[in-house]
Amino acid sequence: MLTKLCRESIDVFPACQGNDSLFLNITLHVCGQVKILKADFVDIDVTNPHVRSRLNALIQRHGHLVRLGKKLADTISFALLAQLFITSILLCIMGFQFILALKRNDAVMLAKSCVVLTSFLMQISVYSFVGDYFKTQMEEVGLFLYQSAWYGLPTKLTRNLTFIIMRSQSPVKLQAGNFIVVNLATYMSILKTSISYLSVLRVMVDT
Repeated sequence: MLTKLCRESIDVFPACQGNDSLFLNITLHVCGQVKILKADFVDIDVTNPHVRSRLNALIQRHGHLVRLGKKLADTISFALLAQLFITSILLCIMGFQFILALKRNDAVMLAKSCVVLTSFLMQISVYSFVGDYFKTQMEEVGLFLYQSAWYGLPTKLTRNLTFIIMRSQSPVKLQAGNFIVVNLATYMSILKTSISYLSVLRVMVDT
């Protein structure tokens, strides 16, 4: 049963690489646009007579990127939940099979288990890293805006910038099922959970 499940997992994993690559490229593209926006905020020239229109354009751009980030997070939310849930179970099962292979001195199954475990860990680490990077980029908009020459702007414009800083303090985050934030802390939590379940299975086998 475990062998069949492993083979099916190995067959399915390459098919998921296309989806993972698409998700990765779209998310990093949004992050790149946010980085450009941060640089534009820092480089804004308060002595330019057209600073008002330039700043309004940047504010609108920020709103567009926030909406785009929300749409991306909502679109990928359920897929991330399924991915994290299934990966947690498969990590536990593959770890269990790895232990059985060690006890039986089955070198072939040991090698297969290592390959599959590495693949799953790499996949979930990519999701976690991208989620953490996405959140960081959204948070840093307010920081970079504060580092700009905002003090030389008219009072009315500085009030508008205050709202952007406040908005960046609760940034858009990639969430699995809209309740689990996908970041490196979640990655560590998944590993701890999988190892805990694996310990229970190991005790059951030993007894």
